[in-house]
Amino acid sequence: MAQGRPKTAARRPGKAAGGGTTPARGARGPRKGARTIAPKKLRVIQQQKLKKRLEVGIRMKIEREAVQRAGALPKKLAVVAAPPPPPGGPTSGAPRKSKTKKGRG
Repeated sequence: MAQGRPKTAARRPGKAAGGGTTPARGARGPRKGARTIAPKKLRVIQQQKLKKRLEVGIRMKIEREAVQRAGALPKKLAVVAAPPPPPGGPTSGAPRKSKTKKGRG
């Protein structure tokens, strides 16, 4: 026999009991991240890998040519790398939300 109080429906904080006034999901805007479904067919996966590799190779070649042409100019230009991230993670002030579902188990 179970002991304790019976489980109640999970409630979201800030939501009124008589129907919330929160906007619908579409009104909040698009979500981050890719919206494509990964294919299960091996041929399609291989085609995508090849396409990605070719895109990267073309981009790298364009960057090399741009640097080479910039080096021939009278005023020298240098390629500057991005600064390394600070130790301790991201610098945003807000804590990151975990993606675990609470109340399930």
